[in-house]
Amino acid sequence: MNEHAVLKLLNELDISFRYISHPEVKTVAEHASFAADFPAQLLKNLLLKNSSGKHFYLYILDGNQKADLRELVLQLNESRLSFAKPDELIEILGVEPGGVTPFALPHNKVRDIRVVIDPSVSPSQPLGFHPLSNTASVCISKKDLLRLLTFFGYSPVDIQTDRVILLPQWIDT
Repeated sequence: MNEHAVLKLLNELDISFRYISHPEVKTVAEHASFAADFPAQLLKNLLLKNSSGKHFYLYILDGNQKADLRELVLQLNESRLSFAKPDELIEILGVEPGGVTPFALPHNKVRDIRVVIDPSVSPSQPLGFHPLSNTASVCISKKDLLRLLTFFGYSPVDIQTDRVILLPQWIDT
């Protein structure tokens, strides 16, 4: 999948989006130079792994918020979480550091990534994601993000906090 395929898929799924071309950015800090004019919530997309390296999590949170991995460990019932290595990003999502996005999920054919959407992600404001290119953003609603994730094979599941976890259809071993 590439940027063109992402835009085509959004059109095929009848998902409204706004395409924004911008200078290349790989971090939220690099986005700051034009963030004031950005028409969507700026987000962080982190690929995390558990201590055994068997489970991976795509963690989506507000770009101005620091990821609280200690709290996330408790919510996910893990012993420890760490950031995936660059070679794991390429193998699992087909992206390099700075390119993590929900649009990369189709690259993961076994659907063994759990997608965690932090409560800091706005339910009403448009959300901005790279369309597999760091020189653009696609802004979609949270409702449409959830539709897209369902299309990719991820189903919403509630847990005991106000966090929403979207799990792939897998059996833990």
